[in-house]
Amino acid sequence: MEPRKLLIYSGALFILFGVVVQLGGSALASSALAISVLCAGMIFTATAIAARYESAPPAPEHHETGLQNALPQQLANEVHERFGQVDLKVLGSAYAKSTWREVDALVDDVLDACIALARSTIDLNTIAIFFPTHDGGYKIRRWYSQSDCINQAAIIYPGVGVIGSFLKDGLKQLSLSDIVSDSMTLYYYTQDARIRSLMAGPIIVGGVDRGTIIVDSTEPRHFKEEDHAFLRHLSFLCGQAVYYAYLNTEHQLDYARLSAMSNTETFFFQKHDLESVIDKMFEIIPFAISCERVTISLKSIDAEEAAVVRAVGPDSDLLINKNFSLAEKSLISLLYAKNIAFSREFAQDRYENRYFEGEPQTRGIKSFLAVPIGMDQCKGAILLESKHANAFTDSARALLSRLVTSAGLAIEKILVLQQARNLATHDGLTGLNNHRQFQKLLRDEMTRADRYNDQLALVLCDIDYFKKCNDTHGHQFGDFVLAGIARTLKDSIRDGVDIAARYGGEEFALVLSKTGLEQAVETAERIRQFVGEKAFRTPRGEDVHVTMSFGIAVYRKHAKKINDLIKKADKALYAAKENGRNRVEVF
Repeated sequence: MEPRKLLIYSGALFILFGVVVQLGGSALASSALAISVLCAGMIFTATAIAARYESAPPAPEHHETGLQNALPQQLANEVHERFGQVDLKVLGSAYAKSTWREVDALVDDVLDACIALARSTIDLNTIAIFFPTHDGGYKIRRWYSQSDCINQAAIIYPGVGVIGSFLKDGLKQLSLSDIVSDSMTLYYYTQDARIRSLMAGPIIVGGVDRGTIIVDSTEPRHFKEEDHAFLRHLSFLCGQAVYYAYLNTEHQLDYARLSAMSNTETFFFQKHDLESVIDKMFEIIPFAISCERVTISLKSIDAEEAAVVRAVGPDSDLLINKNFSLAEKSLISLLYAKNIAFSREFAQDRYENRYFEGEPQTRGIKSFLAVPIGMDQCKGAILLESKHANAFTDSARALLSRLVTSAGLAIEKILVLQQARNLATHDGLTGLNNHRQFQKLLRDEMTRADRYNDQLALVLCDIDYFKKCNDTHGHQFGDFVLAGIARTLKDSIRDGVDIAARYGGEEFALVLSKTGLEQAVETAERIRQFVGEKAFRTPRGEDVHVTMSFGIAVYRKHAKKINDLIKKADKALYAAKENGRNRVEVF
């Protein structure tokens, strides 16, 4: 081909690609711009070829430098603008599928531009562009033909048919000048089109076969050397544009996913409460990974049981807020014990408990992915279940693993902060409010009672003969009794209304809001009976019963200042002990 002609053809192809860029839409602006940059570079390449053929001096250096400096920066700016505030939808498979559909449409426009350019340059019957299949063949993607018998599902396999026989050792420039066989042996015709000559230009990018462009004619010995030269360059330009359009799209998807994950991780570490982190995880997971049911559980403070804190999907309403023992045999208890992620199909001959015996046996679930939350120890678990066998891909596992790792670090930090705050306000053994917090809460309740003219009662109580219990059964058993009494006190008052505290040693305090004298006596009597009936088993297997004494003072009735109220409740407690213990006294 004449060098000037080559430059004109390359320029025309660039203009056609420019039109495609305008039609590509904003969603694929970066991909389209990348194609334009690439094609522009190819025109400079074509210019260099023409210059070499004509022994002309090369193009001025500053033109190439300007292209290298300006357009990559423009690309970088567009990418930054597009992904600066990326939406979480990019993590979903629907977004990826939609993006690939858009780039496929753009690529089809590029291929159609290539075909139009070839038709304006070469006298041909059919031009067809083939791309690789997963099984080693080459499938027709776009075509133009004067014949009406093109096989739209044509796949050419190496070693099969006329063209396939030339592909056994890889794609190559092909020229068949005098074909006498039936056109159906070419495999992209459904009947004989009387094709007599053919040429093919391999699409090779980075040393890898990416496809081929086949051009044929009904005339024998039809194609000239300049036609072959044109096809070589057209195949090169087409291959580069299409390959980098797909590669750029893959990079954009990866970048979008990384941006979304980075934004999510930033969110995790900006939050200081478990609810926000769990809510964010629960927002992302069902959206990003296809499954029928998602459940999230968290381990209790005592580490003996856990609770399902989030659930969506079949029978999720029967699982939410359910506590389950970690000693019970189930998939999730195994996860908590091993602290490793695992995925497999469910047994088909029996039902496998996810959490606990008697849970709803949801049918039609075939596989699961279970991932622990936490670093050194499993603090929680995520269970994804699908109606499809082997549903969870490596990419899904990688996405969930990264998400859970980030969330796990955030949760660990939150738990450490909570523990630090809790130690400042709560007793380490019993979990009740400590003495300092008791003083603060009592003062707050007195202020509130004044504002709303409510009643308020203070109850001080302690365990009778606790020193004897310690001396007889040991301090470990004594701590066991203190913790058990604390649970009884907490369970016997109104959650979120009344206050229980460890006042010191074996002495406890109850602040009963909106409670008068009679109600306070009734509450104290009820607790006294509960405690007396409770059995504590010693390490030697003996059942030990303890009793408690109670003293009551009512705010404004007995005292108007905090110190006076505490002193009078303490005097009432002393009176209960003086009068025989295991009783309730009022100041």
